[in-house]
Amino acid sequence: MMSRFSDNLKRRLTGALCVLLMLFSVAARVEDNAPSLVLESADSNENSYSNGEFISVLKGNVVFTYDDIQISSDEATWWRNQGVIDFRKKVKVVRGASTLTCDRMHFTKDDNVLTASGHFDFIDTVELTRLTGKEADYHVQTRNFNLRGNPRMVRYDTAAAETLTITGLLMSYTDSLKRATVKDSVNITKGKLASKCRFAHYFTETNKAQLRVNPRVTYESHKVVGDSIDLQFGKESLRSAMIKGHSHGVYVDTSVAAVKSDTGYTQVWGDSLYITISDSGMLDSMWSYGKALSKYFTTKKPDLVNEAAGKVMLMSFAERGNVDKVKIWGNAWSKYYIEEEGSSGANEASGDSILVAFRKGKAAVLTLAGRARGVYFPREM
Repeated sequence: MMSRFSDNLKRRLTGALCVLLMLFSVAARVEDNAPSLVLESADSNENSYSNGEFISVLKGNVVFTYDDIQISSDEATWWRNQGVIDFRKKVKVVRGASTLTCDRMHFTKDDNVLTASGHFDFIDTVELTRLTGKEADYHVQTRNFNLRGNPRMVRYDTAAAETLTITGLLMSYTDSLKRATVKDSVNITKGKLASKCRFAHYFTETNKAQLRVNPRVTYESHKVVGDSIDLQFGKESLRSAMIKGHSHGVYVDTSVAAVKSDTGYTQVWGDSLYITISDSGMLDSMWSYGKALSKYFTTKKPDLVNEAAGKVMLMSFAERGNVDKVKIWGNAWSKYYIEEEGSSGANEASGDSILVAFRKGKAAVLTLAGRARGVYFPREM
């Protein structure tokens, strides 16, 4: 009986010991996989022991390595047991192609967070991106920045002198995703473009900006607004813009006819707008989808408003940026004022589709297709 009890006890103790050994083994593997905080160099190292804490005060050429990160400074205080370091004076962090500098930095190994303050400056030489601000938190594992104090992002373009600049009250940047998120009083500028909104994403790899919450974009003297706007940048300038929801665009033409000191205004509405920009930086085309409507007038004759409407509308522009053609599809309708020698009036037309060709800022040729109907009204009528 005693022997049987002893055998059972041995088996239980052996099983418990195996479980403990397994737990220790797992813990050891987790510890082995965790990055080590290593002091590589320091000109002086003053150590002290207080309240169970081992403290090192380092000065001159202080260099630490942590995983694939190198941190250097002129001075640092290291709480060894806690894995906490305060870096001071000429702080520099290098990780791959990225470099971060600031006046002071606090690092906590348990949180894997670098907190930088004073002239924060981050540069990615691969993405040609620079982040600046008064202070920032950098999460080592997720490679995510949270910037405060006049945060600014600059995207350099080697193909042109123009740079893309983003500012706002709050900014975060996920280095692994190459994505910046900006909130409140957002401003995005590049060359001829200036845009504002309350929330935006910008992706450095695809060179695309997503503007949300009251977005509005100005390109030279032209303007667009909508519920949301997506901007696609090319190597040198803006290439296209997609405006969705309550879309409205204003196009300003300063080259109308041969009349001096006159300006033409074209307003376009639709459920959505799509705008393309030519290589020369001029407007190339403007598409309007869903309840498309356009109105055109000049400053000298604001009462003569040319109108066109339909389900889909394409407005194409000539090399100088003036309107070249307008084509409307789906329940197309238009009214254009015509001025010729000895007569003037309005031409109202409808059909499945309408094509209007312009010459010197005025409607010159109108072509109808499918269930076409056209009426000409002399000016006196």
